[in-house]
Amino acid sequence: MSKIMMFSISQYVQAALKRACYEVDENDVILAYVPSASGFFSQGESFEEARENLRDAIEGNVVLALQRGLPIPPRQDVVIEVQDAPAYAAHAALSAGKRLFEVSHF
Repeated sequence: MSKIMMFSISQYVQAALKRACYEVDENDVILAYVPSASGFFSQGESFEEARENLRDAIEGNVVLALQRGLPIPPRQDVVIEVQDAPAYAAHAALSAGKRLFEVSHF
């Protein structure tokens, strides 16, 4: 059965960035990564560039995981709600019908 994952990607990215670590390598390149999150790493010539590149890497990895049905590393600050797709669709249809009915009475 297919599942739906509901959460804010921007909140997820912000929560991951709060836990990011930064290091300077031997060539003065800034390395950025999120511990315990495979694929959440990047680099840049400045802190700002490394952080922006890390933001892109996190978002890209989350989107790819969603597209492929892979797990997303959990973030303490972000609730990821998982629902069965058919049940969610039925609920959404009922809610939409109820809203349409209520609007038609005005």
